[in-house]
Amino acid sequence: MLANTRWKFQTEWRLGYEMHHGWETESHLGRYFGRNQLIFPYIGWDFRYRKHGINEVEKNIFQQSNTKDLRNAFCIGLQYTLPLLIIADLRFSSDLRPRLQLMREDIPLTKRLRMDFMVNTDLEYMVALRVIASRHFAIRMHYDSDMGLGAGLTFSY
Repeated sequence: MLANTRWKFQTEWRLGYEMHHGWETESHLGRYFGRNQLIFPYIGWDFRYRKHGINEVEKNIFQQSNTKDLRNAFCIGLQYTLPLLIIADLRFSSDLRPRLQLMREDIPLTKRLRMDFMVNTDLEYMVALRVIASRHFAIRMHYDSDMGLGAGLTFSY
């Protein structure tokens, strides 16, 4: 994430351990509005490619088709910060599919242990634990409904 007091660019990339897990990237560019900066309209993209069940199609809670293996869409959306710092994200993709997502990052469990979660209307979910090793590094364990179990290092500056 790159941000200042009003503008923010955020991106997330995932790469599977094996070829059938594929890759995924999601990025947003937007601007905060309001005195408390609770409203964040944005534009962005969501690209995914997997070979895990090629042409696998599921239904989301709106009964719209959701391809789990191939997604190429630009999106426009609005994030709103709810109480407890939960981010509600409503977006529409270039194929006019709506998606509502609830997410919270950096939930302090102990002095060095943090938790993240995400759930959305495409029936995807994520939970992560991060152990802060030093001021600049953390070790992360992550479970994603599409990618499965993962681990990694987090660098903060």
